[in-house]
Amino acid sequence: MVRGVFACLTSVVLCMGGALCLRPVYAHHSASSEFDVERTIKITGVLTKMEWINPHAYMHLDVPDASGKATQWDIEFAGLSKLRLAGMDRQSLVVGQKYVAIGNPSKQGKNMILINKLIFPDGHVFVLSGQDASQ
Repeated sequence: MVRGVFACLTSVVLCMGGALCLRPVYAHHSASSEFDVERTIKITGVLTKMEWINPHAYMHLDVPDASGKATQWDIEFAGLSKLRLAGMDRQSLVVGQKYVAIGNPSKQGKNMILINKLIFPDGHVFVLSGQDASQ
């Protein structure tokens, strides 16, 4: 009897713990909630910082505005596991080099895009989404 009650309580605790672990997945945003997926823009700038963090990696570019003054843009990537599967790692991007980022702009007017395609200084193209952002 005691063994049955203990087994039942253990099952309940494990199920509740599992449900709590899944909660952050439900809080994850869809791309269309933050980015205008109907528009694609292209920006060119110098890499100042790369953050290899979850749930998304971030690239920070200094992009010159019309007057030549550098403005920071934040580029949101997919999660680290997707980047690794696509062949990108910490050695792929070099601070101080110029990159072209093509993606969907922020709906809130922030200097931020969800990247679809990245063009490296040597001209090779890294496609990061199923969309063909052919600008």
